[in-house]
Amino acid sequence: MKTHNIIDFLRRMAFGGTLLAAAALLPACDDDPAVPDEELTTDPGTSVQPETLRFINYNILEGMKLDKGQNFDNFVEWVKEKDPDFMALCECNYFTEESLTALANRYGHPYAVLCKETGYPVGLTSKYPIELRNRLLEDVPLWHGAIHARIKDINVVVLHLYPFGTYPNGQGAAGTGDAYRDREINCILDSTIRRYPVEPLWLMSGDFNSYSPKDADAMPAGTYFETHSTVLKSGYFDALRDHHSRFFHTVPTPYGGWTPESKTQRIDFIYASQAVMREITYSFVLYDEFTAHHSDHYPVMIEFRHYPSGK
Repeated sequence: MKTHNIIDFLRRMAFGGTLLAAAALLPACDDDPAVPDEELTTDPGTSVQPETLRFINYNILEGMKLDKGQNFDNFVEWVKEKDPDFMALCECNYFTEESLTALANRYGHPYAVLCKETGYPVGLTSKYPIELRNRLLEDVPLWHGAIHARIKDINVVVLHLYPFGTYPNGQGAAGTGDAYRDREINCILDSTIRRYPVEPLWLMSGDFNSYSPKDADAMPAGTYFETHSTVLKSGYFDALRDHHSRFFHTVPTPYGGWTPESKTQRIDFIYASQAVMREITYSFVLYDEFTAHHSDHYPVMIEFRHYPSGK
């Protein structure tokens, strides 16, 4: 065999051995979680060690009114126990940004922002500095408003979609609540993930007041899914249902009127871009004694690996 042929043969053998070694390191599939619509693999491409971040989305019912008489002590202890790195909040009623920051400081989050200080605002609190990129209010037709912020290098969008079945006061050409929510979600997507397509790390969460086609097995025939279909087509994955084959409800809680015969629904969501989704290690709805009796919604929590380089 000629010398150059021997060298070429040895190179091929080395490359094949590398592929076999890499295949042996791939994680085995879990039989319980559902498989996302496209394959998601972890390939950070960096030697930097990841950190684990915990994120909670929670509709706190009109400013956590059920714990206001106790100076929010139960809420503070609950958040301390769950220890999220950052938390999205719906219905921050009666809070100012100053008072929300003061409350957040009590559970270890020195940073907080609100989309507004009237009505049913959404908010965001964090252990880490929050870069506010946009408050989506007057410039888009959002009923409750939304926030686009960045924590570390992660884009975080907090929203609360239109809550009623019909367009307010019968105005406008949309005609129905579903059409209004479709309009809202497209405004939010246009201002965020569609506007910055080269930025890979995105989370979008909140009370969507609408249903996902991922839950079609638990919903009656004729349920409207288009709002969430639009989200799923935009590059987001369902952080809960794409990890679990079974249905989890977020409303109602026992406080909200739950009984064993109740119709249960999931309207509270955390969505993640592919770069975040492939790093999620835990996702669940938090069912416990506190969440059962301090809001009509259950919170959703995820944990995910984050590489400081942004990979």
